[in-house]
Amino acid sequence: MKFKEFAGYLERLEATTKRLEITDILAELIKKLGVEEIPPAMYLSLGYLKAPFENKVFNVADKLMIRILQSLTNKNVDELFAQHGDLGTVAKIVLSDNKDRGMSIAEVYEKLLEIAYIEGAGSVELKMKKTAALLNSVDTLSAKFITRIILGTTRLGFTELTIVASLALIAGDKKYAKEIERVYNEHPDIGLIAQKIKSDGLAGLKKIKIEPGVPVLSQKAQRVSGMEEAFKRVPDVWAEFKFDGTRVQLHMDKNKKAGLIEGIKDLFGETEKKFLIKTFTRNLEETTHQYPDLIEAAIKQVRADSVILDGEAIGYNRETGRFLPFQETIQRKRKHGVTEAAKNIPLKYFVFDILYLNGKSTTELPLRERRKLLTQIIEPGDTIIVDESLETKEFEKLMEYFELAKQKGLEGLIVKNPADPYQAGARSYSWIKLKTADEKLLADSVDCVLLGYYYGRGERSKFGIGGFLVGVPDKKSGNFKTVTKVGTGLTDKEWVEIKKLADKHKVKAVPKNVDIDKTLIPDVITEPSIILEIGADEITVSQNHTSGYALRFPRLIKFRTDKNPSEATSVAEIVQMFKKQRRKK
Repeated sequence: MKFKEFAGYLERLEATTKRLEITDILAELIKKLGVEEIPPAMYLSLGYLKAPFENKVFNVADKLMIRILQSLTNKNVDELFAQHGDLGTVAKIVLSDNKDRGMSIAEVYEKLLEIAYIEGAGSVELKMKKTAALLNSVDTLSAKFITRIILGTTRLGFTELTIVASLALIAGDKKYAKEIERVYNEHPDIGLIAQKIKSDGLAGLKKIKIEPGVPVLSQKAQRVSGMEEAFKRVPDVWAEFKFDGTRVQLHMDKNKKAGLIEGIKDLFGETEKKFLIKTFTRNLEETTHQYPDLIEAAIKQVRADSVILDGEAIGYNRETGRFLPFQETIQRKRKHGVTEAAKNIPLKYFVFDILYLNGKSTTELPLRERRKLLTQIIEPGDTIIVDESLETKEFEKLMEYFELAKQKGLEGLIVKNPADPYQAGARSYSWIKLKTADEKLLADSVDCVLLGYYYGRGERSKFGIGGFLVGVPDKKSGNFKTVTKVGTGLTDKEWVEIKKLADKHKVKAVPKNVDIDKTLIPDVITEPSIILEIGADEITVSQNHTSGYALRFPRLIKFRTDKNPSEATSVAEIVQMFKKQRRKK
């Protein structure tokens, strides 16, 4: 397929917000694509180059793209960008006289890969040159979407799960979506899955297995009203301590060759055989270079040829042995100074599950059997620890274990059904979280200003919204600062209502009086005018939110149509609430 035709499909997808229509357009596109074109087309339609766990970013910001476009036109790109707020639209305007050279999807994809992988001395100039050449080689509509792909602003309003629904249609019935999604949850590469279904039908799914090096979507815990409800849902209780750390999935395969790990090149030595060993976050991001101590411990402590482990990494004080707050643990998340950070913030990796062992998936085994395997393959050590647990049918014992978690200064418990398999990607009552914070919610709610929303995933995609960003006014700067993202606790009616309200106030770009970290930019940005009353468990220090603070486990209480933005809770008030909370603790 020519990229020009592909861009036409992207234009159609952008023009509608109706999920069924998007699903139909994607199904039509997949039917027209050749088998080899499927993966790049799926990735590019979602706005990335490869599956998320191996994706490569372009590192091209707005300013650089403006320079690139300006090199191709006599029109004022800065003025056009200020007017339209989208450089894709600007590219379409300034390159309106382009003559298409008939490049295919595969040809454009190779050019994009080439641009993304440019690094080192002179990389900026070379990226500019190659990007300008590519944009000058395609029609105006293609230039619009290529520009957005490079900037990471494609945002066509659908996700991998929408493609899953399209693949089910192609397979013959929407009922097949559950099976396709199950495979996606265990091997989250939608390009590969779409390709296999295109070439072999549903039978192609059998060729896609869990494998080391490809992260599995993490199982998540459900929240309940309290201990009584948890015990009612899981009367035969398996309870584990809940740590305030970061979820880490560890992959190792001694039969797969791999190169040196950036930043920790001395682990294997120069002559030893190098094999695959990686870590991933619950968001599928590879973090291997951040955990040299964990990698080294895995080589020493894990007795297996191949394995995938699920666990929680938490920093601790080497002198006192006490665990560190989450905000200190995540300081390990960096690209530079990793070795120094590892020395300053050593980790304990509490392993609570095993998803793969010596060539076979273990996800279908009951939890009891999976935990037996864990104890058999993990050697005793200081870094990797098989977490302790309690299995009981007595409510009093569960209460005692919860009290023990509180005494240890932990977040609480995770209650699990010991007979259940590992449910990749699911949030169900197979796992339930009981948090000590639930006993001491914030005494006051927070009046926040809506700053935008994110497109929905899975079930919520039908609403076109799956979460939203809120902020509070900073009287010192006069700007609104972000304080939390909210993604749970709303009824279907409330999701519909908040999207309807937000769409009345949406704008093309972040307003000048709003400060948002680039990692939190919503899919739809709104002017700061809608007030929402938000409840939360507690306030924590935050490096991502521009207020410097974040609300933990936020939930919508009500819409405050009787208030204007100036009446929202201020940053100064958030600081006071935080200090009061600490004194109370």
